[in-house]
Amino acid sequence: MKPENTDKLRQYFESGRDALAAQITPETMDDSARTVDVVWFTGIDVARYDWRNDEEYLRRFDPKGVDLSLLNNGAPVADNHWIMCAADQMGRVDKAWVDGTNYMGTLRFSKRTEVDGLWQDIKDKIVTKFSMGVEILDSTDLARKQGDPLVKLATKWRPFEISVAPLPADFNTTTLSRSPRPQPNSNALVMGANRLREIEALRLR
Repeated sequence: MKPENTDKLRQYFESGRDALAAQITPETMDDSARTVDVVWFTGIDVARYDWRNDEEYLRRFDPKGVDLSLLNNGAPVADNHWIMCAADQMGRVDKAWVDGTNYMGTLRFSKRTEVDGLWQDIKDKIVTKFSMGVEILDSTDLARKQGDPLVKLATKWRPFEISVAPLPADFNTTTLSRSPRPQPNSNALVMGANRLREIEALRLR
């Protein structure tokens, strides 16, 4: 990875943004509407990496601190978190909710011809992995005994997009990415997050 890309990735994580994997629910698929439900979080701890302190840690999410407002306001569905223009948006989040310990979402994909292939692969269960972008609004380090891993508790967190992610960091965990190290598509995560921030700023004017 180029040094400038590593710097951007560091800025991405230090800004409070993060990306987590999700799981598709094929039986909910509606071909005519191009909608499908996904489980985008199950509440497990996720291994992460602290750039500033050069330390691995566990990210834990407080279920009482989740803010679904952006997902329920037509948040975008993208390809590997890449959103630089309207054409990069593959669809939208129609609805997000919590069902027990599962965090659910209904995704609706565009009927543009350039999205036809992707939707067909989803129907054929070729593309089954998804990822969410989440903004950490408030976080605290939990007390730990010597030798125990550091646990950072996100007391306030807000998902802001869901992406198709054919290569999640950990294929053994389809609901969350467990790898603390940057992945090949990390620069797209940074650029997509920055673009989303710009769009939100314009909307609030």
